[in-house]
Order: sequence, then C-alpha cells, then structure tokens
Amino acid sequence: MDNRNSLSFRQIIDTLSATINPVNHVMDLVPSDMQELFQKSMLISLSILKTSEMVHNSGGQIDYQQLYQLLKPLLTDPEVINSYNKWKSDLCCMTPQMLKHKRLQVIFDVLKRDIMKYDEDAFNYEVNEINDDEITQWISCEEKLDDNLKKELAKLKRYLIKEGDIIMIDRQKFGKYAMKHIKAFSYEDARAMFELDATLDMVNADLVAQNPRLQTIINKYRLQPEPFNAFAPAKIIKSILTQTEVLALVSNKQKYTAQWIEQFVDNLMASEHGRKIAEDWANSKKRIKIPALVAGTLISAGVFNCSKPKLARAIRVQHDFTVTIDSYATYMGCKKEQPYLEWVQNYVKSN
Repeated sequence: MDNRNSLSFRQIIDTLSATINPVNHVMDLVPSDMQELFQKSMLISLSILKTSEMVHNSGGQIDYQQLYQLLKPLLTDPEVINSYNKWKSDLCCMTPQMLKHKRLQVIFDVLKRDIMKYDEDAFNYEVNEINDDEITQWISCEEKLDDNLKKELAKLKRYLIKEGDIIMIDRQKFGKYAMKHIKAFSYEDARAMFELDATLDMVNADLVAQNPRLQTIINKYRLQPEPFNAFAPAKIIKSILTQTEVLALVSNKQKYTAQWIEQFVDNLMASEHGRKIAEDWANSKKRIKIPALVAGTLISAGVFNCSKPKLARAIRVQHDFTVTIDSYATYMGCKKEQPYLEWVQNYVKSN
C-alpha cells in the first residue's frame, strides 16, 4: 500500500469518525427506526479500518494493547461510565467492600450475556480452582453461584490479571481471543467486553483512591503510552489535544481545529516559554503535568468550553495516566505553574 492509498485510508477513517460524532448531527438525517443499525454499521466499519491501518503500519504485527486503545473510544458505551458514576453518587459511603461487590456484579452480568461462548470448555481443574467462599462473600444473599456460571467464570479467568485487590483484563490475551473469533464476535459481544474492561478500570481507580499503594500493581500491567517516556513535548501535547474526544469540547469547531491546535503548540514551543517547557519535560515528575497545564490555559482562554474534569476525562480516553481524573483536572488549574498563561491568552485573542 503506497502513501496515496494510506492517505485515502486515513480520509475514510476521518469521514466515518465525523459521521458518528453526535456534534455533527449527521445521524439526524437517518430515519429514527434505522439510526441504531446505521450507527452500529459505522462503528463496526470504523473498527475494522482502524485495525487494518494499525496492522499495515506495524508490518502485519498486532499489538493488542495498541489495538485496544484504538477501539476503546468506539466500543465503550458512554452510558457505562454514566451508570457507574450514578451508582457512586447514590452511595451513602463508598468502601472497598462496596467496590468489590460492584465489580463481581458486573462480571456476572457480562458472563450471563455469554461473552465467553467462543472459548473452549472449562477443564475440571479450572472450575475447582474457583473458591466459592471467596466469591459468595461479595454477592447478595439472593444471588447464586451455579455450576454454569462457575464454568463461564473459569473461562474468563484465563484472560484476567488478579493481584491483591486489583482485577483487570489482560488485554493481550483477551485481544487474541477476540481476534481468533472475530468472524463470530458480534457487535454486542464487543460492547460487553469493553464494558467489563471499563468498569474494572473504574473500580480499580476508586480502590487506588482509598489505598494508593495499589497503584504500583496497576502500573506493572498498564504502562504509560510510549510517547510519555520520550523527550517530545510538542508531539505529545499535540496528540493529546487533537484526540476526537478532546476536539469535541472546543468552543468553536470551525476555528479551533486540529490544525489550529497543532500550530498553537508549535508557536508555544517556539516562544520564550518553550525552553522552560522542554526543561520541565526532562523531569519525569513534572512531565505528566505539562499537557494538563497547557490544556488548562486553553480553557482559561476560551478555546475549550467545558469544565476541567470533563476535559481531563476526554484526555484519558487514550492516555491512561497514573493519576485520577480529579488530580489531572487539578493540574489544569495550577496557575502558579503556568507562567505562559498570559502568553496563551494573548495568542488566542490574536489568532
């Protein structure tokens, strides 16, 4: 595939992304009784194209961690996150016990949707390794751990990472499982898989908030994207601020395009503040803050029309930074650490 075809590939992806983006109201033109089918078709097509592009760019090799990051924004139902946050807000108090109960409840719900039906049957030793007493303490008195559910749980455990109080999807293994059965995997199967992964991540984040030492376990399996470990502030700030989810939050979509943001970052790095940003980037403790500080100045300057937590949540779609959304949002408001705030405000006014 030559560069001309690759560019066409990217144009198709961008067009499909724009089509399913609610802010563009393209779906409004589709009859209401066909909207769900049309959206599913667009999401499936976009997922296939992004997967194909990744495989082509990597010379035929599939990095399932990277593949997950590509498909997560497409296949994670926003209602899953909203439902989880509502559950939290309805609690009188949130304890580790409540979080573990919620986690097991979601695991059972997903298993009952038969997500593991494509895997080979569980072996007796796998079923016997399931500790009934360990599980039943986290379910209600009315719930039952029947034999069929234990078999499905035994199959799912092949693709889980469990250490201490942390349970998460092994994305490499689960990705291989999904790709092996890609022809049989339905849209609903994929949504269920991403629902489980998203919920486990949210539970883990709340467990870490109560016991910060658990973060070291997560860091072993959820490494920062490689660019965060490289000395390339302009490249990384651009990639963060031009994500589809982030661009959806700008105040003027005709003016503040991806190209406008990329030019802004280039000019910021070329200004008198660029050298200090580069110096701070060399300090690993400061590095994760810098994109947040730049994003915060753009909120203050009116480029983004949203709250800091909302922007932080959008950034996190593709960048699983090691702090909570609230902490990242706090970085955005650290005005003492934003010596370039006035420069950014002046730049936005004049451009």
